[in-house]
Amino acid sequence: MEIFLAIVYLLVSLILGLLVTFSTTRLFIRAIRRKYNITHQNTSFAILLASVIFSVGYIISGVLEPAFKMIATVRMLEKNGADVFFSVVKYGTIFGIVGFVVSFLVIFLAMYLFNFLNTEIEELEEISNNNIAVGILVGTIIIVITLFVKGSIIFFLENLIPYSELPRNIG
Repeated sequence: MEIFLAIVYLLVSLILGLLVTFSTTRLFIRAIRRKYNITHQNTSFAILLASVIFSVGYIISGVLEPAFKMIATVRMLEKNGADVFFSVVKYGTIFGIVGFVVSFLVIFLAMYLFNFLNTEIEELEEISNNNIAVGILVGTIIIVITLFVKGSIIFFLENLIPYSELPRNIG
């Protein structure tokens, strides 16, 4: 049974990784590329997009650990297969949405921070003009902020797991 669960975790991780990468790319391209008329050959935008994809993926990868802990907890608490399924869907959805929303908040916070700190440069205009230095700088700010907030996000999500409902000899 455990090997089956490990395979399910692997498949869920793979599918989630593909969905997150695809949806992040599509959302970011639609939000930025069209507004600033950025071409496909824009290296600065590609650097920024790579930073965004990495940051979202890094945060979502952190969400998987508490989600899998939650699945194990629910399996101990619930005996009915349907209850386990609905609990997993409920918590999985909550964790996924929180991770995705927070990752985009981190991205916009980083871009706002750069804009706030450097009032002389409009970063997205510079990126649309293929200013590689600005693309690298904004991308790095996004990644650094992501590295700092991932632990807090995991801590928050782990506190949503109903450990208090576990029997005393398990928790």
